[in-house]
Amino acid sequence: MTTAEPIRALPISSPISRPMRGSRIDVFYGTGPHAAPTDTTEGEQPLPALSSLDSAFQLQEYISLVIRRDVHNVDRIVSIPSVPGKEDGKGVDENCWIYEQLRRLAQDLTHPLITALQTECTRQTCPEMKAGEWLYLCVAHGNESTSHSSSSSSDGAIAGGVMIMEPCCAIDYILHTIDSATALLNSPRAFPSRLSIPTPSVRHFSSLARRLGRVFAHAYFHHRELFEQAEAESSLYRRFEEMVGRWALVPKEFLVIPSMGRENDLGRDDDPGRREDGVNQPRLEAAAVDFDVHPRFNEEDGGDPAGSARKYGRNRTDTMVFSEASALVDELSKS
Repeated sequence: MTTAEPIRALPISSPISRPMRGSRIDVFYGTGPHAAPTDTTEGEQPLPALSSLDSAFQLQEYISLVIRRDVHNVDRIVSIPSVPGKEDGKGVDENCWIYEQLRRLAQDLTHPLITALQTECTRQTCPEMKAGEWLYLCVAHGNESTSHSSSSSSDGAIAGGVMIMEPCCAIDYILHTIDSATALLNSPRAFPSRLSIPTPSVRHFSSLARRLGRVFAHAYFHHRELFEQAEAESSLYRRFEEMVGRWALVPKEFLVIPSMGRENDLGRDDDPGRREDGVNQPRLEAAAVDFDVHPRFNEEDGGDPAGSARKYGRNRTDTMVFSEASALVDELSKS
């Protein structure tokens, strides 16, 4: 009669970790006041190495761990992790890392920011999607002016036809933006694999970042208190600002919110764009890209960065127009 071999426990050094029944979530993840003591200088449990995460969603899990450790440490969240034997994040594909960051950004936008906006931003209070004097048009309501069937681009323009876009209320625009971004990021045609990003799909990064940035812009200029509460809880716009600045996903001219970093030039008291109530007016600096300021743009290849398939923005967008009504109100208020 043979006896069953006793089950051996995994060694402590095993990278596989499973929560025990009844264990605290902060103990399992090594965060919070109930976490086990550590000898590290920062007084916290060290993050597991990226190579120790044996999963098909390795980057996603690593980003989740870093955010759970400290959601306000945007530099550590955005920085590409190092791989043993390879320095400066060369072991991680940059496009895959940007893709996972955009996925997480769209996910974290829903709470607390959009959840809070739904209590205040309604069809009555915000009938149009605006950021100051700039009006954003929703591609979800676009109608093709010709009967030809053609594929639409990421900004709603139709090849071989004209896309007629219509404005919608702000909260609908925000929800449509999140839905379309989620659909694109999960599209098997645009992103067939999360382990390798096709070169043609890299062009979607700039459009996704620009559209998600409009959600922050509307909240900042029209729901400032909710924006500040959400930012104090999640530092999400600081993460977005660090991400688009590090990889030049959105030209600086399209970031209408004053910088949340240490050097806040747009937030000075002597800023001519500051209103009497202390709210900065949105700036687009003529909504044009200055190629002298942005050396990564190459005029010979039509504005695309030299040696890269990624589009870092355009001198204008078809879904953003100047609201003459808002400008007229400002002029009348000054007179």
